Amino acid sequence: MREMTKKYLRFKKLLAAAFFTCGIIPIIIIASASIYNFKQLSINDIEITARQVAEHRNDVISTFLQGQVTFLSTLINLYPLENLKEADNLKKLFLAITKEGKEGEFVDLQLIDTNGKQLAYVGPYQEKVEGKDYKDVPWFSEVLVRGTYVSDVFTGYRNYPHFVIALTDPLKTYVLRATINSAIFYSLLYTAQIGPNGDAFILNSNGEFQTPSLQKATALNAMEISRLKHHSGTETVTDGAYLYVSKWLKGNTWLLIIKTRITDSLEGYYKYRNRIFFIVAITAALFLLISMVISNFLVSRVEKAEREQTALDQQMAHIEKMANIGRLAAGIAHEINNPLQLIQMQAGWIEELLQEEQADSITHMEEYKKSVGKIKHHVNRAGTITHRLLGFSRKISAEYDVQINELIRETLSFLESEANSNSIALNLQFDEDLPTIRTDGAQVQQALLNLIENALDAVGSDGQIDISTLRTPTEIHVRIGDNGPGIKPEVLEKIWDPFFTTKDPGKGTGLGLSICSDIAHKLGGTIAVENQTEGGALFTFKLPLK
Repeated sequence: MREMTKKYLRFKKLLAAAFFTCGIIPIIIIASASIYNFKQLSINDIEITARQVAEHRNDVISTFLQGQVTFLSTLINLYPLENLKEADNLKKLFLAITKEGKEGEFVDLQLIDTNGKQLAYVGPYQEKVEGKDYKDVPWFSEVLVRGTYVSDVFTGYRNYPHFVIALTDPLKTYVLRATINSAIFYSLLYTAQIGPNGDAFILNSNGEFQTPSLQKATALNAMEISRLKHHSGTETVTDGAYLYVSKWLKGNTWLLIIKTRITDSLEGYYKYRNRIFFIVAITAALFLLISMVISNFLVSRVEKAEREQTALDQQMAHIEKMANIGRLAAGIAHEINNPLQLIQMQAGWIEELLQEEQADSITHMEEYKKSVGKIKHHVNRAGTITHRLLGFSRKISAEYDVQINELIRETLSFLESEANSNSIALNLQFDEDLPTIRTDGAQVQQALLNLIENALDAVGSDGQIDISTLRTPTEIHVRIGDNGPGIKPEVLEKIWDPFFTTKDPGKGTGLGLSICSDIAHKLGGTIAVENQTEGGALFTFKLPLK
């Protein structure tokens, strides 16, 4: 009993684990795919945002630089050289510029002739630039050739990071040079920062900072250095932790890099992921509970069914034993009845003979008569016992009106699935004018079920079974034929015996045909079997009309 309990407990655990695993694995796969896809979408959103910021900052910086160049070009077109080289006039012009909304953008203005000599200057570095010669400075030669020059950010003698914009007049007779306030230029990148750990800065083609790093970085990492290679448009790369967006500005001389830490911008993703984890955890707990409930239910049903099956097996064994005893008793009673009747007849004959004899001539006449009486008495007693044994072997029947054709159709409904799965054709030829008879329908159905099941076993697969009904003046015949191998002659002699079977061990009890025979005889009919000339066996079950 303890071993049985352990077996069911182990089975219950395995079943619960199987249900839980089969239920939770698809959910985990779907949740993982959902989390992964949402993360990729979030990273794509970060990339799109960073590209948009880079494009926008490119437009802002380009517009800012072009605005300064345009403004200085306008000054050159409006004021002749004679006017600008007067220090007072240049100072008045500088003051006018600051009043026009340019305050803070220009640090100073400087007028230089084509020989590199300073003609006029206004700004805070008068003493440092006084008498300075720019003839051999590379930027000076470039501006004379190209007409416009925008420098990199440098410190120079001012000891302060700045960059300059220089233009020549159309006739290239002088150069107007302006120093741009780097602080204002730097501010153009402040809004380009994405996330608290994001960074944005501009480099020249040599990798030198043109604007300070928002994160105070003083050196470039390997990924940032790799961005110095010239490329068209806006490029996006990642090293797993950071996303880098780069774009070349100012004629491919400046490189804008916007750097963002991916985790800083995944707040929505983390919230979604946590919600999915919570849902999966709740679902897993629910699945575990359901699995335990289902496994408990199924195992309890299996345990109950096994107990019932065990009890049924014991009951069936008892029934078979009692049926066997009943058959044995009936056989013994039948065999005993014959000699008892003979004894009874001989005792009666002796009694008649004694009555004809002379009582005086026979010494013990009375003793003989008493002995004959005792013999008849005990023969009658033995006959009563044998009649009781015969009654013990009979079953109580429950009779009602039965239509045989309908009963066969109902029986076949239980076997159609087995026949179809084995490709066995069921050919029905019914006499539709069969009358209703009063008999034990349940017993008839049991007999027909056994006969058709035997036919299915005989055919095996890819065969046919022919079932027909017909009426004679006194009986209804049900014929069940198959195209199987038929029945061997030596088997035909024993086919109705109890417990005789040709099936493999464990596949039959040998009681089926014996029960069919008992049912047929109990209902007043008969059952017969023969081999068909075309092959297979033919059983004929006969029932009386009345």
